[in-house]
Amino acid sequence: MIAAIPVMSDKKEAQLSLKFARSPYFALVNRETSNYRVIENPFVEDEKGVGLKILSLLCDDNAVNAFVAFELGLKLQQHAKAKGLQFIILNEKNNKLKDILKMMGLE
Repeated sequence: MIAAIPVMSDKKEAQLSLKFARSPYFALVNRETSNYRVIENPFVEDEKGVGLKILSLLCDDNAVNAFVAFELGLKLQQHAKAKGLQFIILNEKNNKLKDILKMMGLE
């Protein structure tokens, strides 16, 4: 499983982003290899279609099959569900990437 986590910076101490598609960065966590890497969101400033662009970047280009987030927009949810992606919705808004990595057993 490769999970995409929206984060505010490329550091392990980064706060999670409250907006999935508009997140400046995504941590891509590979549970099988116990590794992660952070990629920049090239669509963060786009006016329209950001959710579908992010879905393509994450799933088609980076083999993501799960999203870990506080929220997903309705359109993104619908398209992600159609692709069979797993959603893990968080309920605490002050989590940091290092907290999620620990929760996933990578720390």
